[in-house]
Amino acid sequence: MTENSNAVRGPMYIEATPLMVTADVEPLVAANVGELLGLLSGEFFDDFMAIADPSERAEGVDVKYEFEQLQGRLVKQMSTKVALTGPQAMRVAGRMAKLAKPLADLSAKTAAVVMRGASLIKHPSHAATRKHLAENPLPAQRGEGGAAA
Repeated sequence: MTENSNAVRGPMYIEATPLMVTADVEPLVAANVGELLGLLSGEFFDDFMAIADPSERAEGVDVKYEFEQLQGRLVKQMSTKVALTGPQAMRVAGRMAKLAKPLADLSAKTAAVVMRGASLIKHPSHAATRKHLAENPLPAQRGEGGAAA
């Protein structure tokens, strides 16, 4: 993760991309990888080896299904939350709100434009299009049948 002066330091880093706000939870991932390696070398070792080693696999066993089953059991053992102190949570919330505001505003503006739909053709910049359509109606508009393009 790239450091920047606006990053929330601690167990989470909040950044913005052009379209999204991202939460980098590298400390959680690092802890999970360590935990996963411990589980695979301990309590889940035999299960993992039975799936990973083709010579140990029973005939007709769907490996993808077996991996999915093992994955589900491992996920239940793994951490899924990042613990934040009160001040850290406030910094994360503030950073997320600051970065999300322009994206939320743009999303609301886009939704409003979509809701207006065809009424956009009434905008003055579409005068040439309106004039052309008035002078050159589509076949369906002339009563000739056929589908409008």
